[in-house]
Amino acid sequence: MSGRNEGSGKGDGKISWPVRALMIRAIGIDIIKIERLKKALQRWGTRLERKVFTPEEINASQGRTRLTYLAGRFAAKEAVFKSLGTGGYWQDIEVLAEKNNKPYIVLQKKMKIIADQKGVKKILISLSHDNDYAIAQAIAIGEEKDQ
Repeated sequence: MSGRNEGSGKGDGKISWPVRALMIRAIGIDIIKIERLKKALQRWGTRLERKVFTPEEINASQGRTRLTYLAGRFAAKEAVFKSLGTGGYWQDIEVLAEKNNKPYIVLQKKMKIIADQKGVKKILISLSHDNDYAIAQAIAIGEEKDQ
């Protein structure tokens, strides 16, 4: 047996060769004091909210510990910027959640282009909250570069 499985390409779970390994391209981490976001929102109100968060993120924050939820999304977006090595448009990074509340990242427009240029196929995100702080880590994943 050659160790190769040609696969059918029909979603049958068989691997088509050659397989390119995925690797960590970059990481980013951010921490925010929740009180800092609270003061910014008190000062700038919905103007700041609409600049930083997408409508879906704002809607998802309703009925939760809203400030903590938004602080986590803020930290996540900052971590994504850092993992891509650039700033950008807040609205081009969306932090959504699966039914089990596991967060995931959706890149759009300029941030999607930047990720593609850097060979980033996916960004993994982890969020945590503890009393006064929200923290996020982003891991940019891409295919291994040819040597």
